[in-house]
Amino acid sequence: MLEKKQATSKNFIQQELKGTKTQVAFVMLFLLVLSLWHSYLTIQVHKNYQRSLMDTVSSQVANEFENHLQKKRQEIDEFQWRYQKKILHLQRQGKVAVREDYIELFMLLREEIQGVKLFSIIDIHGNGLFKHITGDFLPDCKEEINSTIDNNGQEHLFLHRSAQSVHYDLLQPLIGAEESMYLFVAFDPVEFKTLLKRHRLPQQELFLLRKDSVGKVELSPSAEGNSAFDTIIMTDSEISTFSFLKEIPNTRWSVAIRLEESYSQDLVQQNYLRTLGIWAVISILLLIGYVSTRAKTLRQFKTLQHLEFIESHDRLTGLMNRQSFLEYFQSIKGHIDDGVGVALVIDIDKFEMINNALGFSKGDLCLRLVSELIANILPKDAKFSRISNDQFSILLPNLSHEKGSDLANLISKNVRELNLSDLSDNLSITCCVGVVNINDEFVDGEHVISALLLTLRLAKSNGRNTIQLYQSNAPELIKHAEEMEIYKSVKRALFESGFMLFRQELRHVDSGKQGRVFEVLLRLTTKSGEMISPALFIPIAEEHSLAVELDKWVIDQTLYALSKDINSDVFNEMNQGDHYCINLSGQTLADASMVSYVKDKLSEYEVQPNKITFEITETYAITHLESAIHFINEISDFGCLFALDDFGSGLSSFSYLQRLPVQKLKIDGVFVKDITNNTRNQAFVKTMVLLAKSMGMETVAEFVETESEYEMLKTLGIDYCQGYYFHRPESWVAQPRIK
Repeated sequence: MLEKKQATSKNFIQQELKGTKTQVAFVMLFLLVLSLWHSYLTIQVHKNYQRSLMDTVSSQVANEFENHLQKKRQEIDEFQWRYQKKILHLQRQGKVAVREDYIELFMLLREEIQGVKLFSIIDIHGNGLFKHITGDFLPDCKEEINSTIDNNGQEHLFLHRSAQSVHYDLLQPLIGAEESMYLFVAFDPVEFKTLLKRHRLPQQELFLLRKDSVGKVELSPSAEGNSAFDTIIMTDSEISTFSFLKEIPNTRWSVAIRLEESYSQDLVQQNYLRTLGIWAVISILLLIGYVSTRAKTLRQFKTLQHLEFIESHDRLTGLMNRQSFLEYFQSIKGHIDDGVGVALVIDIDKFEMINNALGFSKGDLCLRLVSELIANILPKDAKFSRISNDQFSILLPNLSHEKGSDLANLISKNVRELNLSDLSDNLSITCCVGVVNINDEFVDGEHVISALLLTLRLAKSNGRNTIQLYQSNAPELIKHAEEMEIYKSVKRALFESGFMLFRQELRHVDSGKQGRVFEVLLRLTTKSGEMISPALFIPIAEEHSLAVELDKWVIDQTLYALSKDINSDVFNEMNQGDHYCINLSGQTLADASMVSYVKDKLSEYEVQPNKITFEITETYAITHLESAIHFINEISDFGCLFALDDFGSGLSSFSYLQRLPVQKLKIDGVFVKDITNNTRNQAFVKTMVLLAKSMGMETVAEFVETESEYEMLKTLGIDYCQGYYFHRPESWVAQPRIK
């Protein structure tokens, strides 16, 4: 039974730990996915933010480029207005212009406009008037000049490179000229580089790209010196990495911007590494928590197993104890086949002499040696237990009845031959063995234990070193078997409603007293319909701890019957005042659950508590005074009454009566019998009546069978009489409710 229970508990713990492990793994996986998703969103937020910045920066750079060029053109026009005469004078000189005049005007231009590298005047044919001074234009310059003349305006500005320098040209219409001419000014593009650098943010790259030449880089601010203007050709894949390309109007340029490759890599790597790091720390903490919980759970389980083992096993020998033996039998009772199943009980003869002579420590060692010896003899399916000091029981569910005695003889022989020299020289022991063949007559483990112990007592009465079979013709065993039949009937009746309720009236000596009083009596019938006397089955029920169940059954059925009477159509004034007395055993008064049970049942059936009196025997009330007083006080406060039954049978009745809060005394019938002729009984009853009246109690005389007894009791002041003279017990609840 314990092994099965422990196996079930172990499976439960394993399932719980497995479930916890699965939950931890799921949480870890969920956190990982959630963390990676969070990192992904964080990266996207960063990238979106950078895109927004790059959009703003590229637009701002394009605008500033446009503004810068517009400003330069405006400065050129303002310069023309200020120095128009000199410019036109130099223009009229044309190819014969003097170098000194050109230099003078050039120096003025450089002073007023920053970044000027060269100037000239272009005629309608695209020729420079000062070629003899400045030299011929670069091919790129000529291309841009011709484009400007053809389009009647400069729309395709771009950088021009030579072996020595890089510049860009602005062509503005010559103010005041007689024919269409342009003032040509070449500028150093270093301001472009400064502008790009100023707007370049960390993790970003800015470029000036040619629109008309895919992949051609005009300006890279990240390069140093003139290398910033080196011609770089990008591949299509490189161009695709730019987030934004913003065109600059009237130029061949686009502002291109992108994130540095290392930034994107670092952003992804740092975010995911940080996320994985945090996830790893949390996972480690979860795993540590799981391992700690698992270790704690296993420790608690082992402790629980140990406590369960201690609770169900004998500490000295490690064998099952009596309760475990009973539980195991109950679990396998329905699986024992006919002709098999044997129980044995073993008692070491005169074991107390070993304890007295050698001491308890050696006595304990002797018990361990005996238990180890017997355990080695038994088959594997045997259940071996220690049920008392020097008594062992064995249950063999698969052993045939014919082999029970053989096993008993084998055990007896081995015990006789057990070497006990470690305890004392020349020490030997013997044992008595009782054998019980299990059959369907045994209703539970208590029944088996009872049969084993009775068989053992009979074996010991026949001397030492004997073996006794329960299924024999010994009178004691036959009587026990008969008692066990009654026990079976009691057990059956509890579950199959084999009991009946009778009632007997307690007649008040005052005939004008309203309301009847009945005592509820329990009756038991066998399957054949034979009535069993309460004097037989109640002691057996008490011996086998069934008294509480019997009393609960009677209380439930009585209150249920009263509730039906109250709600029936035939309920009238005659039975409206009826009162019922219920007997309670000593075991019931000691049961902690009975107080709440009584209260619950009264509430369930809606029966007024003052219609019920509980009768308790004087003997138990005196010997268990405190528990009786507690029960009486609790139920009395709820409204029920109490009577002390068999009063006068105890040795100290009068001294303890004042402590028991009861309302009635039922005088023991021994004082009522022959009371008309026995003056001593008359004196006893008279004394009891006077005592009861002085304490405000009513009195009841039992076993009143004649009119003369009734008249005598009436003379002595008795309040109620109960007996065959007034009312023989009658059937009241013949077919109890089956719950």
